[in-house]
Amino acid sequence: MALHEVRDQNRLDGASNFVVWKAKILSVLDKNRVKNFALKVIVVPLNPSDNDRYEEAMVRAKGIILDEVKDHVVPHIAKKEMTFEIWEALKKLYQHTSVQRRMLLENQMRSYQMKKRQSIDTFLGGLNEIREQLTTIRATPD
Repeated sequence: MALHEVRDQNRLDGASNFVVWKAKILSVLDKNRVKNFALKVIVVPLNPSDNDRYEEAMVRAKGIILDEVKDHVVPHIAKKEMTFEIWEALKKLYQHTSVQRRMLLENQMRSYQMKKRQSIDTFLGGLNEIREQLTTIRATPD
């Protein structure tokens, strides 16, 4: 399990789970008071004591994000210096709120079937996950 409250199976794997991952990571960054490092460029302070706090916060924010992505995602962000650059690279790679993504999720919902020996809770949980992804991208299932 990763260190920052996001379960291993919820680590960023690609476009398929980016929307949900993004919401969870923003919450974790916010709890750690480093969310702004991902959302905007923070200017390096001139005062040495402020600079130490800045560096500490930047390292914490980068660490949270890096801990919560799967290994195959790391090469896309490994050379980024600032948390904001990492965040923007991930958004550029995986953020899809397009019509195609909505159509894919709607198709998944329509074709979702219960498997043999699958509990009703597991089945409904999977269906609910698709619904939540649709809701997150501001779509409503038909």
